Amino acid sequence: MARGASTPEALVAAAVDGLPSGTTADARLTRSTWTTIRFANSRIHQPLIERHAYLSFRVAEGGRLGTATTVDLTPDGVAAVVRAARSMARVAPVEKRFRGFPNDGAPKPTRVAYSSATVATTPEEATRVAERILAATAAGSPGGRTAGVLNVGGETLRVLNSTGLNRSTETSAAQTSVLVDRPERDPPVSGWSEGAHWDLRRLDAARVGREAAERVATSAPEAAAPGEYRVLLRAPAVGDLLGFLAYLGFGGNGEVEGWSCLKGRRGKRIAPSDVNLVDDARSRDTLPSAIDYEGVATRALPLIRHGVAGPAVTDVLTSGRLRKPLTGHALSPEAPQSYFGPIPSHLVLTPGKAREDELIRETKRGILVTRFHYVRVVDPGKSVITGMTRDGTYRIENGEIAGPVRNLRFTQSVLGALHDVELVGRDARLMGGERGGMASTCPDLVTSSFRFTSATLF
Repeated sequence: MARGASTPEALVAAAVDGLPSGTTADARLTRSTWTTIRFANSRIHQPLIERHAYLSFRVAEGGRLGTATTVDLTPDGVAAVVRAARSMARVAPVEKRFRGFPNDGAPKPTRVAYSSATVATTPEEATRVAERILAATAAGSPGGRTAGVLNVGGETLRVLNSTGLNRSTETSAAQTSVLVDRPERDPPVSGWSEGAHWDLRRLDAARVGREAAERVATSAPEAAAPGEYRVLLRAPAVGDLLGFLAYLGFGGNGEVEGWSCLKGRRGKRIAPSDVNLVDDARSRDTLPSAIDYEGVATRALPLIRHGVAGPAVTDVLTSGRLRKPLTGHALSPEAPQSYFGPIPSHLVLTPGKAREDELIRETKRGILVTRFHYVRVVDPGKSVITGMTRDGTYRIENGEIAGPVRNLRFTQSVLGALHDVELVGRDARLMGGERGGMASTCPDLVTSSFRFTSATLF
């Protein structure tokens, strides 16, 4: 370590610079601050404050790459993680098309929307927001039982490497999901809503609570026969579909390994012309970030333009394997989902013109789905997924909501659902993971054919 290197940033920079000739590296130093308020049985029961810092260190030696991580940011801890990464590299396969780590050339990162006040939210302030959610659900569904979570905080990411790149970004996020149920009814009924924003002051948490309460059925759900239905998908369900398409269609590894559901379809129409999907981590409509986890500047990348499929996204490994430019979509190498490679993580689906009541009226006869539950992949190459409807499933008859139906299992191609889109709603909703993470901004959709394969008793 260089003499005088005392801060974690200086220690990491010294570790990168101090590697032997022929060995290169990149490093990610992440600091996060989160306040989490969980509630159940209509009471706050689990407040949590988390302050976290960790280092991800990756080395490249002779075309072999190894990664190690640590939360020990002392000189000894940084030295140990470097040794561990080099040890991993020695037993890794040779990456024949590794182009090296990105340099600090163009494009440069631009400033993105960020709320320091959101990151600095106190536990007392977060608790008051959660209390507004509970008050809204109690008013909207008297006697209902409310559960959910509110997460408020942010992250600072610094990326540096052996080429001289040294970049950082600050992100902020406020996210909530709310469930209201009536377990005493037979069968039980429930309603769901969720939302997110990079600025807590702009997250209408009380509205999310009201929506969850309003979606609780007031009569007993009736059985619906499995089959093909026209379906109105609310934003949470649309977000699930788009998230799976991000992995299965636009992920870099799927393109490299040949199992992408968009293999042979890029540049071809996969949806109606009014379907436009972009991945844009700089947009104020998402949870913005200026760089990816390799320090590459983020930018807007059309994934579906007027119904036509665009390219897969890349990081340093897949860009070499595919001989394509970097797109700014790298995950941290040790991320649990990194086996998919780079993925689009800031999805924005362009809204249409129809209000929800117009979508219902135009659907005529079908099923309204609020969200999906326990969704899994059946066939990645065909984008087939399976899961359950949950927390607000209704029958639509003669252009009106006719009443609740019991939940259904679906087995459906994501590409098939997009291909059959008939209407796009005008009101987009931003949704994010509990720590920011994957974000999707999307309106409701009506698709003409959605396959339900079995029914439930609840």
